[in-house]
Amino acid sequence: MNIPKTIRDMANVQFMRYRLASQKGRVTRLDGQVRKLQHLVKDSILSLLDSTQAYSGNAYQSYDAAVAEINRKYTGTADWGVAQTGSIIDLRAAFIIGDGLKVSKKGEDGDTELEWAERFLQYNDLDREVAQEFAKEAEIEGKIALKLALEPDKENPEDKEKFMVSVRFISWLDKKYKVITAPQDYLDYQQLKWDATGKHKKETLEAKEFVYKKFGGRIINPDEAAPKIMKCLTQIEDLDKAERDWRQINHIFAGPILYGKCVDDKEVKAFLKAIEDKNFKIRKILGGTFELSFLELDIKGVESIEKEIVALVKAISGTTGIPVHFLGYVELMSNRATAENLMEMINAATTKERQTWIGAYEEVIRKAMVMWNEKVNQGMSDGAKLDPNKIKVDIPVITKEHYDRLEKIFLPATIAGKLSDETFLTMIPGLDVDAELKRKEVKEQSDIERIKTENENLKKEQPFMGEEE
Repeated sequence: MNIPKTIRDMANVQFMRYRLASQKGRVTRLDGQVRKLQHLVKDSILSLLDSTQAYSGNAYQSYDAAVAEINRKYTGTADWGVAQTGSIIDLRAAFIIGDGLKVSKKGEDGDTELEWAERFLQYNDLDREVAQEFAKEAEIEGKIALKLALEPDKENPEDKEKFMVSVRFISWLDKKYKVITAPQDYLDYQQLKWDATGKHKKETLEAKEFVYKKFGGRIINPDEAAPKIMKCLTQIEDLDKAERDWRQINHIFAGPILYGKCVDDKEVKAFLKAIEDKNFKIRKILGGTFELSFLELDIKGVESIEKEIVALVKAISGTTGIPVHFLGYVELMSNRATAENLMEMINAATTKERQTWIGAYEEVIRKAMVMWNEKVNQGMSDGAKLDPNKIKVDIPVITKEHYDRLEKIFLPATIAGKLSDETFLTMIPGLDVDAELKRKEVKEQSDIERIKTENENLKKEQPFMGEEE
């Protein structure tokens, strides 16, 4: 049948339109796909850049974030690093304070001041566990703030005329206090203040009412400190994660896997069906027409995790000063000499903090005595008031090196008369020199009296030969 030309032309036009529309739609779809691909590539690149920028060896770069995380780890509410952080902080506090505070006189005078200082420390439990607690808090926050206040003596509540100075710890995490310094002196702390919260009222302490010390950070920024453990928080988390990875790998691959070698699928199915309801135990004996064995998986990659753990332990030990065997890795100690050298390392790593604490407690005693004088001894002359300059504070440290010097250097010098007995006694940690000298004096006087009495008795029992004749 002949189709009129007009109809054919119309059909061709429609077909061309359809084709063009189809191609246009196809082009539109391709264009959309290209745009999506461009966005995808762009987003991926941005995401890669962001992840690269976020990748860091230190995940806690602000004081606020670091102290909050240290607190969570120490109290056991963090996801990682709980055991390691708690051990490091407690050990460092113990090594810093040692056997506790020791107050003594600077010279011959000062018996009244020494007696008052010892009572002051006892009143605030600073001669026992509180000194350790303060050191622990300073290791968490990197700084310490202590409030001084005169209060009725709780040991003598019936006597309304007796007072004593109390010492109370102020937590930065709890109160977010601010330190106000002199405009021209970063170390002249003039005020300590904090705003009102749900638990605390707004308060401002003047310089005579508080003692503030930092254990890290720059002196130009009095509010921000740097706890020693802050610099290796990320490594502590990595160590905990690596130990967990090791545990997971052992959990997966440590158990033997039973394997039966079959010829074809039919035999595989028969074997699986035969053992699916069996409570197979290693001591049972199996027999069959195919090979049966236990698979030993190659997990040499675990050695890399072990090396990572050792490297992290060493890094944490070097940063905090805690010897590796105190972190539980005693196998890293090659010999006894190495362990002794590491003990010297922690003594060196805590020297700065120990000196800061000595300065802190000397300032505490000085301000407490001034506060006491203003309330109790206000009518007395300056000579009758407590004089804080007559008292000194020390935190004795006992190390093998210290005893070696005593034995090999100072003891021979004392025996040879090059050093006095008093000088030698002051070098023995934990010894009350004044009390020891008094005991020595009493003993020498007693020996003199005893010898004198013995000589007199001997004369009575054995008269001279001339008198006897």
